[in-house]
Amino acid sequence: MPFFSGVASIAILATSLPIADAYNSSSSIWVDQIPTYVRPYAIRGCVVGQQIYRFLVTGPSSDSAFTLISTNAPGSTSLGVLPHIHQTHYETFFNYRGRFQLWTEKYDDEETRVLIPGDYGAVPYNTTHTFQILDPDTEMVGDLFYALASRNYSSITSSPYDPSITSDSSLAGSDSSVISILQVFDVYAQLDYSPRRDAINGTAPSNTTWHTGDNTLAAYSNTPYFVTKDYGPKYLSTIAGYQIIQPLVTPTQSAGNFTLSTITMDRLLKNVTIQDQNFPGHAAFEVLEGQLQVLLDGELYYSTVAFTKILHIGQGYANLDTTLIANSTS
Repeated sequence: MPFFSGVASIAILATSLPIADAYNSSSSIWVDQIPTYVRPYAIRGCVVGQQIYRFLVTGPSSDSAFTLISTNAPGSTSLGVLPHIHQTHYETFFNYRGRFQLWTEKYDDEETRVLIPGDYGAVPYNTTHTFQILDPDTEMVGDLFYALASRNYSSITSSPYDPSITSDSSLAGSDSSVISILQVFDVYAQLDYSPRRDAINGTAPSNTTWHTGDNTLAAYSNTPYFVTKDYGPKYLSTIAGYQIIQPLVTPTQSAGNFTLSTITMDRLLKNVTIQDQNFPGHAAFEVLEGQLQVLLDGELYYSTVAFTKILHIGQGYANLDTTLIANSTS
C-alpha cells in the first residue's frame, strides 16, 4: 500500500484520482518544472528578490483545486509585495515561523495585524492587501503568486533564503511593465494604497481583539478576518483517538470552495482501529509539528509520535476537517 511519512514542514498532496493515475512509476518525484497534471512531486524553491517561494501544491498538480505555497524571507523595512487585489481568488496567510505584518482593506475598512507562529489572516477576493516581513527568519504558508520567480534556489549552506541580497529588497518597487504582467495571474496592483502605521500591540484599529481574547470567523465569504493561534473555534474529536480541530476557513467563509484547519492528534494506539475514508476532492497535509503517516490507497492518516499538528486544506465542503467537526464537541 503506498504511503508518505511526513515530518515537520513537509506537505503531502492527496488526490481523488485512482493510484494508477496519480503515479508515474517511470519518472522521479523530483522535477525541474511544475507538473501540468495531477501527480506527487518535489521541486526546489524559486527566488523573488530575497524571498524564497516553495511550491507545495500548485493549480496544475491539484487539477486547479487550490495552490499551497510557502514563503521564507528575512526581516525588511520594505513591504514584501506591492499592495494588490485578486479579483477571483481567495488568499490565505498562515504564519509558520517568525513575524510578519499583514494589512487588509475593503469597503473602506482597513485593518492590520502582526502575526506570530500559528496566527492566520484571510484575504477574500477584491480585498486590498500587502505584508511586511519583520523577523530575521520568517516563513508563511498560503496561496501566493509566483510570477516573478527568476531562478531555482539552492544553497550549499542550506540557508532558508539568500543572505547575499540586501534585506530591503522586495517586490514593492516593481515597475509598470511588471505590474501589467501580474494581471495574468489575477494580481492587480493598488498603487494609491498606503498601509496604516498605527498598530498598538500588533493590531489596528484599537478596538480589535488580538492575542487577548477569542476571535470569530467571518460570517460572509467576502469579509477579511484574522484569527490568533488557539483563540479561534476549537472542536474535540474522539474518533480513532483524540484530535483537536481548529477551523480557519469553513464552507461559510469560502463559499463552499475549500476548507482550512489545523488538526492536532496524539500517537495512534495499538488497540485503536482507523477506518478508510474517501472524500470527493483534493486535499493536502502540511506537517507543522511531529510526524504524520498517510496511506493513500485507503486514505488513512495517523500520528506516529506522541504529538503531531498539521495544516489541512481540502477542496469543496466535504472534507476531513468538516467530517471530524460534525462528530465533535465544541
